[in-house]
Amino acid sequence: MTTAALRSTTLGRSRRARGGTNPWYYVTPAMVIVGLLTIAPLFYGLYLSFTNWSLLHSQSPSLQGIDAYVAVLNDPNFWGNVARTVGWTIGTLIIEVVVAVPFALLLNRRTPITGTLTGLVMIPWITPFVVLAYAWLFLYDGTSGPLHGLLHALGLVGPASPLATPSTSLWSITLISGWKGIPFLTIALLASLKSIPEEVYEASAVDGANRFKGFWHITLPMLRPTLGAMCVVLGVQAFYSFDLVWILTQGGPGYSSTLLGVQLFQTFFNQASPGQAAALGTLMLLLAIVLVVPILRTTARRND
Repeated sequence: MTTAALRSTTLGRSRRARGGTNPWYYVTPAMVIVGLLTIAPLFYGLYLSFTNWSLLHSQSPSLQGIDAYVAVLNDPNFWGNVARTVGWTIGTLIIEVVVAVPFALLLNRRTPITGTLTGLVMIPWITPFVVLAYAWLFLYDGTSGPLHGLLHALGLVGPASPLATPSTSLWSITLISGWKGIPFLTIALLASLKSIPEEVYEASAVDGANRFKGFWHITLPMLRPTLGAMCVVLGVQAFYSFDLVWILTQGGPGYSSTLLGVQLFQTFFNQASPGQAAALGTLMLLLAIVLVVPILRTTARRND
């Protein structure tokens, strides 16, 4: 009997000993559920995007080509919303990375209060958006808000609330968005720091490397995979944000803080146009892919 035949016979006997169960039997139910919850709505939304369906004019959708896409692209506010959404996403990520990296480095040091601080730092992340939004509404309040008072004393904002000023409303909310995402990124980076062997730093110290060189040549390269993956997750979350902006400003004053997520909500519910909303959602998906792919490629290239 050849080696291949013997191996096949052994595998067959081991499968029969386990009851002959195919591994796909365990995976298929989960794949069906994922398909029903994600892939099916995605294709249905793609179908609706070619209908230009309006609840004010018809009760059922009918294919009409790219009319919905033309209507969305011809919207005079669309490209401004795109620019604000991209700026909001990048600003959120910058705040999260700039604050989370030093936080993770500090929490990685063993002190008597490190465990307590690690638990406390998660409070913004686990707090619901509604609670955070109303808390920040108080902080930004133009009459009695302590944060507004501080910013006004420093000359950074005027007498009115930053949320009520067109020039500062978007960036005021971007600050809140980045602040809420800092804990998630901090804990992810902290877990990566714990996986770096101490021997690597000891060897670099023997070679004469100081703390900055150790961070730049050892810590940062080993954090890049986690940092890239978390930037994708948090960036996509910020890109599709709606609730925080809607609670605080509803896209105002004017269109100064209107993001694509807010426009999507207004198109579907205020204008009763599921077709245009689906087209806008499809365009958002394509734009998100365009923004995410370079990050993934850069991360993969550096890992190689």
